[in-house]
Amino acid sequence: MRAITIMYDSLNRNYLPDYGDAMTIAPNFARLGERTVTFDNFYVGSLPCMPARRELHTGRYNFLHRCWGPLEPFDDSTAKILSDHGVYTHCVTDHCHYWQEGGASYLTKFSSCETIRGQEGDFWYGRADNFIRNYDIRRHDAINREYMPREEQHPHAGTFAAGMRFLKDNVDRDDWYLHIEYFDPHEPFFVPRKYKELYPGGAEAAFDWPGYGEIDPDSRQAGEAKLHYRALLSMMDNYLGKVLDFMDENGMWKDTLLIVNTDHGFLLGEHGYFAKNYMPSYDQLVRIPFFIWNPALGKAGERRANLAQTPDIAPTILEYFGLGKPGDMLGKSLWPVVADGADIHDHILFGYFGKHVNVTDGRYVYMRAGRSADENLLMNYTLLPLHMMIPFALEDLRKADKTLTADFSFTKGAPIMRIPASGATSPDNSCYQYEEHLKYGDLLFDLRTDPGQTAPLRDAGIEGRLIAAMKRLLSENEAPAELYERMGLPAP
Repeated sequence: MRAITIMYDSLNRNYLPDYGDAMTIAPNFARLGERTVTFDNFYVGSLPCMPARRELHTGRYNFLHRCWGPLEPFDDSTAKILSDHGVYTHCVTDHCHYWQEGGASYLTKFSSCETIRGQEGDFWYGRADNFIRNYDIRRHDAINREYMPREEQHPHAGTFAAGMRFLKDNVDRDDWYLHIEYFDPHEPFFVPRKYKELYPGGAEAAFDWPGYGEIDPDSRQAGEAKLHYRALLSMMDNYLGKVLDFMDENGMWKDTLLIVNTDHGFLLGEHGYFAKNYMPSYDQLVRIPFFIWNPALGKAGERRANLAQTPDIAPTILEYFGLGKPGDMLGKSLWPVVADGADIHDHILFGYFGKHVNVTDGRYVYMRAGRSADENLLMNYTLLPLHMMIPFALEDLRKADKTLTADFSFTKGAPIMRIPASGATSPDNSCYQYEEHLKYGDLLFDLRTDPGQTAPLRDAGIEGRLIAAMKRLLSENEAPAELYERMGLPAP
């Protein structure tokens, strides 16, 4: 048994031909859709980057209990489970957050890993004549780009090359799993000129790094950002095509699993925003592209409208290799969906730590805002208190419960720290501005009649049904007691 997963970061499915886009030049993504099953209602679980990656390993939600951070000592890891059962696991990636404090312990779960440096201001290239005392990724990104004048030096190209080395070395071997993980198309949209020239005005466009916040969707910046994003997708498409070529040339479709996915989407002016995190969890962020091929099932060029989400990937891979999922892994295998379109979920949750708690049945999406910003109603449960770039602030750690708590079955009997997610420190430390949900209030959308989510509904019946599903899922996932109070829901 062999498996390949290809993962991108911040891929908005509405810019792919597979989901109806006619402007992005991406023939290999269209080709991918012809060789796999394409999911139309595949959702995130937790956002953004590292919370999603924790779910890929563990098959359970992150956002109910913790913000951005490492894999916990008690977490199950799909990569480690495979290795423990004789499957060689290898990761190649240029995702720079893995070698920051909050990305600790993920890559070490693989049998081996190759990392490629230089994305998004990664503190990679040393230049003592341009000392940067603080975390200034834009300044360091400018330095890094000086040392990538050719396409083959681009981190994306380096990640592809590393993945191809593994494939060429192991194409005649069995029992392996290769995870190719690209940082692109995450901002900045740094892309070689030849891909920009595929689009009218591309050669002259300069703006490639959207900030996080509001933007006029008709502005020059929004237009140039979209152009760079499409150009970056075209580069990604080029290297995706080379992997598909290799699978064609070596007959790998008959015995190799392929999954192509992303962690979340990205706003490029939709709803008047750039980026992610600060706004409600709109469809462009949370309904993501997903493609899957299982040689034993032989389904190709088909689509599935069933509900599925990121935590389902881990049990799907384990079952492919003939392994059962651990009891703490609450995601569900996708194989019944792929095989004959069977439903595995009637509702799913998704969201960011500390913001709206969201639920959908595939048609209606209900976003429930908190009723209070009291920091005592939002707690991080962790044994590894690390934010993206730095540890938790001492101010926060001093507020932690002096007695460790052991309230959750998924910690496997290990007590765990309970630390308030302080509004004074969390926004700068990757917990994000959790008070923002208070500004928007509850939101209800009908995706069938309002796919752009521009006209919130008021329907007590639909809302009540979705709240009941939300409460059931919160209970099944052992949501902490204070979450119910914060969200104005009765505790189970």
